[in-house]
Amino acid sequence: MIDTLNPGKIFIIDDDRLTILVSERILLNYDASLNISSFLNGREALSYFTMNILPENSIILLDINMPEYSGWDFLDEYSLLPLHTKIFMFTSSIDVKDLEKSKTYTKVKGFISKPLTDEKIRQLLEAATS
Repeated sequence: MIDTLNPGKIFIIDDDRLTILVSERILLNYDASLNISSFLNGREALSYFTMNILPENSIILLDINMPEYSGWDFLDEYSLLPLHTKIFMFTSSIDVKDLEKSKTYTKVKGFISKPLTDEKIRQLLEAATS
């Protein structure tokens, strides 16, 4: 259970339904009070983010490799918006180039490899609320 490390909302953007389902379950097993929403593509998420006020301390877990509209495409457009949600790349990629590229985006606060674990969640929440 989380004490002071409570994000406003966690958004998962991933084209794989199974990854979303497993990630949601792992997050809720870690802390059942977490507020989680998911999107199967970045365009849908961008539309939602521009039309809604996001809770303070919200977190985005963003997959890199998605068909038609990648995590990089999402970041390019999201970076132009006046939003301050903390983004964490959430990927199975082990390519060092992806890690280095993610560091070029000021809104990206970290790089998390799939699958989630309690330790990764704790680190994510600490980084997001600091």
